Amino acid sequence: PKHAKTLVVGRPNVLDEQGFLEDVKTILRSKLLTNGGPFVSQLEQGAREYLGVKHVVAVSNATVGLELALRARRFAPGAEVLLPSFTFVATAHAVACAGLTPVFCDVDEASHFMSIASAERATTPKTVAVVGVHLWGRAGDAAALEAFAAKRSLDVFYDSAHAFGAAYADGAKVGTRGRAEVFSLHATKLLNGFEGGLIATNDDALAVAATRARNFGFSGQDTIVSMGTNAKLSEVHAALALRHLRVVDATLDTYRAVAAAYGDALGAAGLLDGPLTYWNAPFLRADSGCTHSYVCVRVEPAFGVSRDVVMAELRKAGVYAKRYFFPGVHAHAPYAHLAPREPGFLAATDALNASLLVLPTGAAVAADDV
Repeated sequence: PKHAKTLVVGRPNVLDEQGFLEDVKTILRSKLLTNGGPFVSQLEQGAREYLGVKHVVAVSNATVGLELALRARRFAPGAEVLLPSFTFVATAHAVACAGLTPVFCDVDEASHFMSIASAERATTPKTVAVVGVHLWGRAGDAAALEAFAAKRSLDVFYDSAHAFGAAYADGAKVGTRGRAEVFSLHATKLLNGFEGGLIATNDDALAVAATRARNFGFSGQDTIVSMGTNAKLSEVHAALALRHLRVVDATLDTYRAVAAAYGDALGAAGLLDGPLTYWNAPFLRADSGCTHSYVCVRVEPAFGVSRDVVMAELRKAGVYAKRYFFPGVHAHAPYAHLAPREPGFLAATDALNASLLVLPTGAAVAADDV
């Protein structure tokens, strides 16, 4: 039967529409539309305080945010950066646009975080950095990744686009580790700003470099001190993100309730003892640090049909589940020449690309919808 309402992954939702419209009026009256106005400053300060990090630099999107963070380190052109192939293509684009060479690694099949063993095998004398990707609202094993990187004197960055509000095993917020962590303010994300990104860092020099680079390399009114681009966040985008930052913990309560409801419903349907693996299940405890910004199931052979068949049937019922990150970044045209040649090197990535399904979530989905 068709669901009572169409459900999608990450449907944008403005949680305080009236307050946001008042902010827009304030912005229009002030004539301060961009170039670092008060809403951008408030957003950066609010995010710093929430995350417990020294610096937050607001930018036009997370992709350029990661690029600017990498550029700030002034690596040699063409130097190699390790990253998982099981990620959104923007992670690789940021590395490539920073003038560096993406080197694709596998992930752990259970956690979906980068496999340290795979990273070990992919490291060469040209490797300068590693980008860990926190997926689905849960922090990966940063301690293990950083221990690996420290032994090889590699810089560590995190693509934390999915993970605002998540916490590491030690209780610290995601956003506080590595050279920098980058969050997304895309309309589908927890911290919806329509578009935008945040660079979070405890590195003073990186924060200064990124702040200059987002504004063409300016230092002061008329002095260009470095290469830069136009990566500024507008006041309107910042105002919306700030509205969502103020209610982020309440939104996370909704996300966790939806994840629990999915677990209950899948269990009641008898789908969790073989047909499906519910990725979120081990993290439903309140102290897990997982935001459940995304809800994932793996369609196992015992289900009897493929993931794509399940997805098609759900769509007929108005439930728009999605496959992530099909077919893997290494398989896309811009990066096919960089795909690992060793057979089975990305075995977990290939398996997840064929079986993982992300179910409808986001601020517009309630537990009752499940």
